Amino acid sequence: MKYFYRFLICLSGCLIFLLLHSGIGLLPSLAAEKVTVRYGLFEQSIPVADIRNYAETQKASSDLQSFLDYLSAEEKQKFQDALQVKMSLDIVALDKLVNTGMGKQILSFASQAIARRDQASIQALRSAMIIGARSPEGLGLVSFLEAYPSNQLVVDVSKISKLVGMANSSSNSADAPPKDNVSSSPLGKIALQYQTLAAQNKQFSGCLFGDSTSAALGNTLGSGTFNFGLNGLSTISLLEQLKSLIPTKVKCEKAIIAVGGNDAWYGISDELFSKNLQEAIALVRTMENKEIFLIPAFYSTVAASSDPTVAAPLSRVEQINALINQVAEIEKVPVAAAGLAPLYENNALKGSFTSDGEHLNAEGLKIYRQVLLQILGK
Repeated sequence: MKYFYRFLICLSGCLIFLLLHSGIGLLPSLAAEKVTVRYGLFEQSIPVADIRNYAETQKASSDLQSFLDYLSAEEKQKFQDALQVKMSLDIVALDKLVNTGMGKQILSFASQAIARRDQASIQALRSAMIIGARSPEGLGLVSFLEAYPSNQLVVDVSKISKLVGMANSSSNSADAPPKDNVSSSPLGKIALQYQTLAAQNKQFSGCLFGDSTSAALGNTLGSGTFNFGLNGLSTISLLEQLKSLIPTKVKCEKAIIAVGGNDAWYGISDELFSKNLQEAIALVRTMENKEIFLIPAFYSTVAASSDPTVAAPLSRVEQINALINQVAEIEKVPVAAAGLAPLYENNALKGSFTSDGEHLNAEGLKIYRQVLLQILGK
């Protein structure tokens, strides 16, 4: 059952970046009424309506509760968080994205985890993504399931490890120090491809550049803004991202840079961090913006900071934030720190604002979002 949970999280991430073209002529005459988990002879079905109700109310039906009983409290929270992912996507950009080799590869792998009697797994995924993305709430796990062109979506758990392995093929080994591999991971590559396509010749009132904490906000900062947040991003991959975006001639009236946590975790030196951040500010200034703001690196909880496989020591994050202030003074840009104070106690993230000790939960994201909205004047 934990494999099924991992699949749901992985699939919801893939859905953010995979909407296939609408000219395929395949629109669903049915919508999935239930999700069936299959592992060998074992099967368990969960009504899609129950999943939507759980996403909205956190109240589980008896069918769904039997599945949730296999998850830890932390996994349940992550499952609930995954259900909140709802992305408003640029249809034209995603139409182009699907024709890339990486887009086709991810779709092919994802289809192998879907059991169907016919050979239409890929077409069914296409149809569900198209209709799901066009829903008023945007593309998310629930809207995808509700648009799937069959009365049930059968997930073959025995094949999921292949999908998870593909999505994490360039992830950090548990035995190796963490490092920045955003530009080399499949999902990192396709996320950046989507961004370059969606930003082509566009002008935004506000642009957010950041890591997984910023990425978790999705497109919730109002019309005319773009969230360029990427999971795992440090100043190393930020520079690569900006160098990819500049040729698109994207313009950002206001730009917010929220990095540092991963730099602390990856062990990036003071000199390299300061150099990278200054270079990033210089690149952002070429996007014809009027203002640039820096966000301090986010702290983890005390417990998470004690585990090097999860987060950086709090003392290192403090050092990174001191460097951010130094760079801000040199570059004459403000650091928006005051509004984030409620998240912390003694420079450590409060447990009430996180589900895993490192990332912000829904309540924590509300505080962070409010800080960004004030900067953007929304």
